[in-house]
Amino acid sequence: MRARVAAAAGAATLTIGTLADSAEQAGAQIAAAFRRRHPAVRVRVREADFTDPTTGLRAGLVDVALTREPFDDTGITTRLLRSDPMGVVLRADDPLARREMLRLSDLADRPWFCLPDGTDPVWRAYWNAVTPGGELRDGPVVRTVHECLQAVLWNGTVGLAPAAHALPEGLTSVPLADMPPSRLVLAWNSADANPLIRSFTHIATAVYRSANREPAHP
Repeated sequence: MRARVAAAAGAATLTIGTLADSAEQAGAQIAAAFRRRHPAVRVRVREADFTDPTTGLRAGLVDVALTREPFDDTGITTRLLRSDPMGVVLRADDPLARREMLRLSDLADRPWFCLPDGTDPVWRAYWNAVTPGGELRDGPVVRTVHECLQAVLWNGTVGLAPAAHALPEGLTSVPLADMPPSRLVLAWNSADANPLIRSFTHIATAVYRSANREPAHP
């Protein structure tokens, strides 16, 4: 495989799609490891908004995506990097912000941020905390993380985010007990045989395993 990668990498470009915090979650270690293995490969990064969880993968705009599930993965292969528990984003002065844990029923009377019409229905339902195909909760339509956070800050809208996600001043996160975790994944088109994609996925997976490995006890 390394020989095929080297042959393909003479003037190769790998385009990586990212979504929201996925680039930060990848960290500098993946970039450093990939550069060491493929110093001649030009890497492009394409950031997508919430309307496309594949970050352009299905449209052929990127080679591999660093994104979050769930979404319609027909024809797409994914590799799990990490599962993150979810939290509800609230204003710091919200009465519910003092709770140690919340459930979806505690937020039934709140407006929730929504994703635009035409967005992947599986993805759209997850971020609205409903079953795919079910009736969506009412609330403002957002396309980016920044728009979501501003909707919480200005209007008290309920937002969702991985519990460890860094938040700006004035906002806080409370763990959500009955929300499935957010799965940070690598994704690529199943039919794409580009050896650089396989190499990138191996490198990224190895870096994540190393970073999350518990230290040995003395």
